[in-house]
Amino acid sequence: MKLSEVLGMEVVTASGAHRGHVIDLRSSGEPERGETNTARVITEVVVGKVGWLERIGIRSPKEELIPWAEVATVGTRRLTLKND
Repeated sequence: MKLSEVLGMEVVTASGAHRGHVIDLRSSGEPERGETNTARVITEVVVGKVGWLERIGIRSPKEELIPWAEVATVGTRRLTLKND
């Protein structure tokens, strides 16, 4: 799976409660240019609740950082957390 495929996924808790959508992924180290690194370690997921004003650029989304260790599964459309 490419990291770009995770962007925009819905983020839900273990019980299925909506937490937002993935708006960014973070990892340690310098940005990569050119060749793809297949061993890049993700450390955090940036989750945002994006409404209409955020989508058109009037307001910034409210962001929440979630440690990657809290991620239970990554599906095709949804990222599920281990806890509620």
